[in-house]
Amino acid sequence: MSDYIRGLREKIGHDLLVVPGCAAVIFNDRGEVLLQRRVDDGEWALPAGIIEPGETPAETVVREVYEETGLRVVPIRVTGVYGGGDEWMHDYPNGDKTAVISITFECHVVGGVLQPVDGESSAVGYFALNALPSPMREVHRLRIHHAITQRDTYFKLPG
Repeated sequence: MSDYIRGLREKIGHDLLVVPGCAAVIFNDRGEVLLQRRVDDGEWALPAGIIEPGETPAETVVREVYEETGLRVVPIRVTGVYGGGDEWMHDYPNGDKTAVISITFECHVVGGVLQPVDGESSAVGYFALNALPSPMREVHRLRIHHAITQRDTYFKLPG
């Protein structure tokens, strides 16, 4: 948890907090997608995290990918903007409640060593699209699907 979020939590406790974040969809040369196994809930997920004050979304995704996977990346396109609905609500084991608004980028690896770095990931690896691991929330599968099938940025229209 960042110092910024920790400070907000000191004021609002476990109440619902809308958090802007970024996620990365990263494919290797075999078309496999990079996933991390999260320490907090044990689920497989795209590398992702919260935008810190003063950061651009692109800076956030570069930082988060490095912290969680050890890889250096360059964002190459926005694949989708997500939020709203129950699927974007998350209750953490400690009782914190969040509603996520996520900008998802496709990223290209330019360096680094694939390994968990900051303690948020217990494992990292590439997976074939027809053999994604479980447990994994549907929102991650959806973002992978959109990165593959949509040329334009995905966003849900009102209504």
